[in-house]
Amino acid sequence: MRVLEARNRTGGRIQTDTSLTGYPLELGAEFIHGEQAATHGLVRQAGLSVIAVDRLRVGLRWGVPALPLEALTAETREKIVRLRAAYARLEARPENAPDQSLADYLMAQGFDAEALGMADVLLAQTCCARLDSLSCADLAREMRADHAGPLEYRITEGYGALLDWLASGLPISVGAAVQRLTWGAAGVVAETSAGRFEAKRTVITLPAAVLAAGTVEFDPPLLASKRDALRGFRTEPATKLLYVFAERRWDADLTFMAHEGSAARWWTPNYRRSGPPVLAAYITADRARRVDALDEAEALALGLREAAELLGDATLSEHVKLAKRVSWASDPQARGGYAHVLPGMAGARPALAAPVEDVLFFAGEATAWDSNPQTVHGAIESGWRAAEEIRAVC
Repeated sequence: MRVLEARNRTGGRIQTDTSLTGYPLELGAEFIHGEQAATHGLVRQAGLSVIAVDRLRVGLRWGVPALPLEALTAETREKIVRLRAAYARLEARPENAPDQSLADYLMAQGFDAEALGMADVLLAQTCCARLDSLSCADLAREMRADHAGPLEYRITEGYGALLDWLASGLPISVGAAVQRLTWGAAGVVAETSAGRFEAKRTVITLPAAVLAAGTVEFDPPLLASKRDALRGFRTEPATKLLYVFAERRWDADLTFMAHEGSAARWWTPNYRRSGPPVLAAYITADRARRVDALDEAEALALGLREAAELLGDATLSEHVKLAKRVSWASDPQARGGYAHVLPGMAGARPALAAPVEDVLFFAGEATAWDSNPQTVHGAIESGWRAAEEIRAVC
């Protein structure tokens, strides 16, 4: 077995940094989504621990200045509650019902423009998508397949520590970007920036956006079914703005803030941790595209102004020790955040996941059709599925 990694590090869109704060700060994937997520078992095996983070209730805020959910006006609070209820009802959607976008679905449920703006931030941005480009059929499929649960966690020691444990003893070639993959009944030959590798079978874990971009040449070309499946995905930009402060300027129980600004979603990576306090803005889709178009200083200033408004703290900028922007759209090995499925293309995930002639096998979060895509545990489970598929033909 040989693992080929294009970057000079493992992890892909997981990247843990300890240089900014002394404790693990996630530049990419950050949470374990669900109390029953498969990641927990690996965390325990690795001797690591988790921090519970309730982003849905503890410190949930909306508006400028930000207020706890229970302190919002009754009208605003009711809209958020109704939006969540309507979203949850997707699970009962008949599997043979015509597909539609999440925007169209919510409009049909009677939500006004203000509510759709809230939904864009609270629902679509979570999926690294626009409200009008999310397939309701795919969302419903995920809800029915979900076995992880609603609670959320961070790994105390960071995702990087888990990756180090997983990678220990494995033959991994870093800096080995695959440029050409020749495949057939005799096996596969991968020509990479670090040399040539041969195998009888291969598991392809490239992000959907990288596969669709054609940076890896397949000989013979990928089947039409794979190309059609890839057209069913869209990968939008995903960006983080990280601010390290000299002192905490917010309530100790604050975990999440949201509003309709450019930096729409905020959280506190230092929650229940000792060390420098941090605010992180997570920005996706059109908002991320606009923020990425600014130079870093302008982007960070924009985010800080909005954070000051949300916290009602005009002196917030005076307490920043350092700040950093992380733009995943500029990473050629990622080309954005995680992939979502377009309306009318709900079959894209199983089609992308399907093996080809017992030689090519596919894994990665976009292929997690029987789990939670767009999550670390979904990606892990897709790898286990691909391994079982290989075992079945060996």
